[in-house]
Amino acid sequence: EAGRWGAMRRELPQPYRSRFDEFISVLHAKYFYNGEYPRDRAEEEFREWYRRVEAYISSLESEAKRVGAGQRR
Repeated sequence: EAGRWGAMRRELPQPYRSRFDEFISVLHAKYFYNGEYPRDRAEEEFREWYRRVEAYISSLESEAKRVGAGQRR
């Protein structure tokens, strides 16, 4: 899996790469692999990370559309 994450990461420009690193570090490694999630407020934490990832994806989509529109000119 490290290879897959690394390949995806290399394709991202900054600041998207740094934010992606944070998602992988916390959500994949810390929470999923190590089980170090805040059990006393798991639902709130899930909602917060969901919001952050959703905003990240929306910003990537907007950037891709912007760049794509610039290349068609």
